[in-house]
Amino acid sequence: MDKSIFQQRMAKVVSYIEEHLDNDLDVNHLMKVACYSEFHFHRLFRAFVGESIYGFKKRLLLERAVRQLKFSQNSIIDISAKSGYDNQSSFNKAFKKQFLVTPSQVRTQKVILNYPTFKMTHWEKTMEPKIEKLKKIKLICAREKGSYAEAAPKAWQSVMQFAYSNRLMNKQVRLFGISHDDPSVTEPEHIRYDACLDIEVDIANQKNLISQNIEAGQYAVYLHKGSYDGFVDAYAYLFNQWLPNSGYILRDTQSCFEIYLNRDPRRTKPENLRTEIYLPLI
Repeated sequence: MDKSIFQQRMAKVVSYIEEHLDNDLDVNHLMKVACYSEFHFHRLFRAFVGESIYGFKKRLLLERAVRQLKFSQNSIIDISAKSGYDNQSSFNKAFKKQFLVTPSQVRTQKVILNYPTFKMTHWEKTMEPKIEKLKKIKLICAREKGSYAEAAPKAWQSVMQFAYSNRLMNKQVRLFGISHDDPSVTEPEHIRYDACLDIEVDIANQKNLISQNIEAGQYAVYLHKGSYDGFVDAYAYLFNQWLPNSGYILRDTQSCFEIYLNRDPRRTKPENLRTEIYLPLI
C-alpha cells in the first residue's frame, strides 16, 4: 500500500480520538475509519503514533487533567471520572506515574509543571487580551511531531508547498499554528504541532495533510509583538496570571492557537513580527 494512504488513514484515526476523548474507545469504529482489520490495526497505529491506542488516549486524558486541575474549578473526583478512572485512588496513581507529582500538588500549586519564570512587571504593563466570538473556521493542516522548534518549520514547509503549487494563496488566506501540547508536560517526541491555512479545498489525496476546524465560541485574543521566542513568556502570563483572575475557564475541547499576521516571517525582522494568540474560553 502507498505510504501516503497509510498516513492519511492513521491521521484520521488520531483526529477522531482527539475529538472524542470523552467517548468510550470503540476500536471497531476506529478500524473502519482506518480501513484495516484488527489483526493489523493495533500494530499499524503503534508504528504511526509510537504508542498503543489505549496508551495514546490515556496520555491525552492525563495531560488534559493537568489543565483542568490548574485552570478549572472542577473537583479532583470529577476530573478523575472525566479522565476515565473509576476511583480517585487509581487516578492519583496513574497521574503520579506520568508526572511524578500528585493531582493535589498541582491543584494547590505546590509544584509548577509547565512554565518558566518571566518578568512580571513587563507583562503587567503590556498584557491585556480582548474577548472575541469566532464562527467555526475550516482549515487544512500539516502535522509534525517533536519539539515545536523542530516540528513547526517542517509542518509549514508541507502546507505552504501544497498551497503555492496549487495557486491557493492570496491575501485573504490566514496562517494558523495549533500547538496541542504543553512542552513541560508532554515528552518532546509526542508534541503535536499543526501548520494550517483557512482554505476550503479537497485534500483527500494529499500526503501529510489533514482537515480540522477551529471551534466556534469565545476566545481571549492577545496581540503578541516581537519574536516567536517570546511565546513562552506570553503563554506563561496568560495561563498563570491573567486566566486565574479573569473570571473565565479554559475550554477543553479546543487547543490554543496562533494567527501569524506577517505574510512572510522569514523576511520580517523579529521585532516587527505580529501574532495573535487565542485562548478558548467558557
